[in-house]
Amino acid sequence: MQLVERHRVTRDHPQYALIDAAAFASKNLYNQANYQIRQAFIREGTYLPYGEVYHRLKHLDCYQALPAKVANSILILLHKNWISFFEALKAYQADPARFTGRPRLPKYSGLGQGA
Repeated sequence: MQLVERHRVTRDHPQYALIDAAAFASKNLYNQANYQIRQAFIREGTYLPYGEVYHRLKHLDCYQALPAKVANSILILLHKNWISFFEALKAYQADPARFTGRPRLPKYSGLGQGA
């Protein structure tokens, strides 16, 4: 059963500009949300849950440039990445020998326009 299709979109594709703009907005939304969460975690020691991040970002251009379902999916993905980080950190504190190093905060997305 095939669950995924791959489409290569080159620069001469008629929809390239639209797809590139959506990818750029997606990257910016992910990074902006990650920045908000990282700053709260580093400075205050608290985690901003999905709902709080949503209310902080719903008025930004990068959120509004995407369909709501896509933008929310990006925020949910980031939330899952942070939850995985916390679970890995908890497992690391219980038994550091299972890891090669301390788990790191979720990174920013490097994908962008023209990539």
